[in-house]
Amino acid sequence: MAETSVRRESSGGNRGNRAKGSRPPPPPPPMSPRDLISDLPDAVIHHIFSFLSLRDVVKTGVLSKRWRSTWTTTAQLVFDEAYSSDFPSLVDSVLIRCTSPAVKRFHIIRFTYDKLLRSKLDLWLRFAEERRVEDLRLCLHQPKVHYKLPRFLYCLSRLVRLEVRGCCFSLGTAVRWPCLKVLSIRYAEMSDDILEGIVRGSPVLESLELHNCRSIKNIVIDSTSVKELILDNGWLSNFEKIWAPHLLSLRVLGVWRLHSVFRLDDVSSLVEAELDFSVSGDGIGHDLLKELLEKLCGVSTITIGGWCLQVLSTLEMEGVSSPLSKCQNLILRTPVGQCELLGIAYILRSSQCLEKLVIHLTRSCVSKLKLDEESIQRFNFHEDLLCSRKGNFQCLAKHLKSVEIIDFACGFESKHLLALIKFLVGDALALEKMIIKANLRAQHVQKLVRVADICQLHGVSRNVLSYRRASQNAEVIFDYPLEEVSFEKHLRKILNSKRG
Repeated sequence: MAETSVRRESSGGNRGNRAKGSRPPPPPPPMSPRDLISDLPDAVIHHIFSFLSLRDVVKTGVLSKRWRSTWTTTAQLVFDEAYSSDFPSLVDSVLIRCTSPAVKRFHIIRFTYDKLLRSKLDLWLRFAEERRVEDLRLCLHQPKVHYKLPRFLYCLSRLVRLEVRGCCFSLGTAVRWPCLKVLSIRYAEMSDDILEGIVRGSPVLESLELHNCRSIKNIVIDSTSVKELILDNGWLSNFEKIWAPHLLSLRVLGVWRLHSVFRLDDVSSLVEAELDFSVSGDGIGHDLLKELLEKLCGVSTITIGGWCLQVLSTLEMEGVSSPLSKCQNLILRTPVGQCELLGIAYILRSSQCLEKLVIHLTRSCVSKLKLDEESIQRFNFHEDLLCSRKGNFQCLAKHLKSVEIIDFACGFESKHLLALIKFLVGDALALEKMIIKANLRAQHVQKLVRVADICQLHGVSRNVLSYRRASQNAEVIFDYPLEEVSFEKHLRKILNSKRG
């Protein structure tokens, strides 16, 4: 019946078509394939280029005929000698072909410089200057002699970001960088006058980084636009003071070698400070850290690294009083071991207004504080170490509401870390939430997380959740990066293996 019905419809339809004297319309011709890559607008192609190395940008010419020449109009020029055997020839050939009227980004990275290449480097930088560069990065790799920046670089009207490494500045040359916002100077020969001239000639400068800049004695910044100062790896034997009354953020990082303690003369506007450094020199590190903490007592957000916490541990053992701080947000970047635990107690006692504590756990400190055998013995851990000092922590009684522990997988086996967690949960009367992030995936890059690790972490988590809580409103939350299904799958494997 169905087949007959179909035939009738078909027959009737044919009769109708023949009656009209027409045939069924032919099927549409197949769509011709389009080259979608070639049809992309130039703006989209250039945006793609911005995520690629220059070597890969040039290789995109094989994608389509149009792209063979499109790369020559890119405004992103990043040259890295690590990827070229004949670096100068590569740079020359690309710059000759480049037709873009403006260059947003011009980077020369890891370039092995010597005096014989000075004229060539001058020409490359002249190219960047003529194309109104906005982001200039010149990082020379272990130069035997510092490259003296050419005078035309001191007047770049469109420059927004500048990083130089292994260079020196000309004394007495006027700086005019009206749009510069971010400046990083690394391994450079500097002076107080040069630094003052740079700041004066950069009216909208917001962030200044000085990394291993020699011969600076005083950092004086009277500009109201500079909000961030980063001092990294200070091999500054004569460094004396920082005067920056409008500064909002100060970061002291890296390894320092000092013959005397530098001071903070005026940093009265600071709201954020980071002290994650170590000092090579007997006793200077202790004095410097005490000086900095006294001057930063009014700062609301403070970050402290592992070496500094070890110094604070020695001050705690010696009974040195801690300066009272108005810090509301405390960030610690450190392992939590016997050398850091007392330092944490020291800084918690001084932070009477503390509301939020964040601990970024690390595997180890980059620099270790050198201790004699007697001091090491005094660091010996016992369970009631923190409890014996709990009467001195006003922040636990009144203000501390939030604790966050990041990279818990770095230290969940540490009895010192677990003692700290137990102490905080058991004595923080105002605590509302403690979040513990395991970040297992980050700890096992390019390999599966071991079932044993998951099992052990799960056991530690259950133990932590059983700790007594001083606050009835306190929540303890474990945040795992693995999906819940995956986590349960691992646990089932463990249980099944035990049953077997």
